[in-house]
Amino acid sequence: MKTVYTRSTLLTGTHYEAGYRLGTQYAAIPQLKSHFTAGYPGFGTEEWEKAAALFSQWCPGLNEELQGVADALQTRPQNLVYYAMTWLRPGCSHISLLPSMTKDGHPKVARNYEFNDAFEDFNVIKTSIQGAYAHIGTSVLGLGRDDGFNEMGLAVTMSSTTFPVGVDGNMRRPAVTGLQFWAVIRTLLDTCRDVAECLERLKDMPIAFNMNLILTDKAGNAALYETLDGRKAFRTINPDSDAQYLYATNHPLLEELIPHEPQVLENSLKRCGNIKAFLQQHGEGLDTEELKQFLLTPYPAGLSCPYYDDFFGTTKSMVIDPAAGTMELCWGGQEGNGWQHYSLEGDFTEGVRAVKLCSQPAPPSLFQLTDNK
Repeated sequence: MKTVYTRSTLLTGTHYEAGYRLGTQYAAIPQLKSHFTAGYPGFGTEEWEKAAALFSQWCPGLNEELQGVADALQTRPQNLVYYAMTWLRPGCSHISLLPSMTKDGHPKVARNYEFNDAFEDFNVIKTSIQGAYAHIGTSVLGLGRDDGFNEMGLAVTMSSTTFPVGVDGNMRRPAVTGLQFWAVIRTLLDTCRDVAECLERLKDMPIAFNMNLILTDKAGNAALYETLDGRKAFRTINPDSDAQYLYATNHPLLEELIPHEPQVLENSLKRCGNIKAFLQQHGEGLDTEELKQFLLTPYPAGLSCPYYDDFFGTTKSMVIDPAAGTMELCWGGQEGNGWQHYSLEGDFTEGVRAVKLCSQPAPPSLFQLTDNK
């Protein structure tokens, strides 16, 4: 059993002012300051200029926010590790339910996020920045987002389509030059009103990470958008579709991409099967409490995993209601940590809170490869 500290942070003003506020938080914690200003081997001025140009084109306000972080940390922007790690992690499960599937008639998004706790920010951030839609989401390197929902009723979640892509030597090398998922999600939350606007923005966006992106809006539209080594494919559903839900774990689900990644992790297929069985068993009329219980049900029967040292531990579980503008979040995949309620309406309380993680060794079968079928 280990203790970690979670945060909730409110960022307002201009992009620069929001970045400066975030930077002051890092400056007060020596290990965070050291991590965020360490740069990255092989990432120099030329690479930084290319990254900054890419951010300027596709991620409005990001360079200004990074400048604020750098100024607060009294360093040059090119020293921020965010640039190297975003210019080009994780196992996850997520579900989008259209209104016909839920008890209250609202679309719902449920998700678990699995990785190593040392790589998790454990930070819920609400942003209300000039020129961008207000949103709430969990952060990556402070400025990026793993997931979230905005004031227009759009929710965005993700999972890795393959073994995670990244600059670390233990990760899959990027096949194309482009953005990491956390920059993509942040841009969609900042700039898009609904699923249709997301699809239009994603169409030409250079994306280096291989991901299953699920988009859901308050009108009852949803899309599964997959990327794989520069290839893209998507499927949409709406209230008139035969299918009224989408889900994804950590392998390609769309016919256009399956042939390009024929071998997948056994645990990913198993979690997909668990989701399908859960949805078929419950049918219509699902409520938030049932979704919460399913998210926290231990693998192999459910989705929650305690294998943190093997980079497959549940760091967070959440249920998002994009129509109501609310999110329920449980850190660590454990009921004992409690569910925290977040809303775009009313006050947002900042603070630090201790939660418990219980790590166990992963069974060898968890990472066995099998055919994608």
